[in-house]
Amino acid sequence: MSVSCTKRADFKRENNSSYVKIDNPEVNDVKHITWRVGKYGKQKVSRGFRMHFDLPILSDSAWKSLYVDETINGWLIRLRRKSNLRNEILGYYSIEMISPKPGSKSIYRIQGTKQSSLGINYAASSISSRLDQLPCPAFDHSLWLEDFEVVDSPVGQRMWVTNPVDEQRMAPKVIPISYSAVTVNGGMSLIGDYYIDLALYNTATKRKKTAFLELANYVSVKEEEDRTVKGCENYVVPNKGDQDPVKKFKFGN
Repeated sequence: MSVSCTKRADFKRENNSSYVKIDNPEVNDVKHITWRVGKYGKQKVSRGFRMHFDLPILSDSAWKSLYVDETINGWLIRLRRKSNLRNEILGYYSIEMISPKPGSKSIYRIQGTKQSSLGINYAASSISSRLDQLPCPAFDHSLWLEDFEVVDSPVGQRMWVTNPVDEQRMAPKVIPISYSAVTVNGGMSLIGDYYIDLALYNTATKRKKTAFLELANYVSVKEEEDRTVKGCENYVVPNKGDQDPVKKFKFGN
């Protein structure tokens, strides 16, 4: 685990554009999420992992200027995965940082969020809460994250600049991050390198207001171990309406 120093971003508005500048914002931690399965939950496989990353810290006056002059009220997050087979976008997410107080057009609520996180889980644990509670994972999932880490990859200074050329309405679904943890479906295998990109954003109009910039560092999942979950060899995922699937299933020896 690497320790991230809290640094305030520099802000200026000049020639009808806004500039947000910070040194080396980064992905700074990854945590393994385990899953107890099988009879009495005595065996373990992996649900996935959670990656933590910096959000540039802006002064209240900077957020007010971005909101009033640029109609920017937060960050747009893009999660990417690179592997030997392909590069793919796993999803888009947003964090609202400033909003008017109810009944006021000049008084604002500004979030002091310094970091955020995204969980990337195997399909068996992320498709639905029902599957996530089963004693035996769906899709015959039995993988364990054997080798994963945050890889140092400095990017130096990053500067977001508002520019009409970079402004774009986001057609893909954008999932808001608020108080509940967000988990992403990473599929049947999580092997690959995971990157975070940030852009300034308007959550109401769903418009990206700057170019995406990649954060320093990335999470690399290098190896998975296929484990045997004893007693789950003949398990059948119950229908959605079935009650108490644990009691209805007779575990093997």
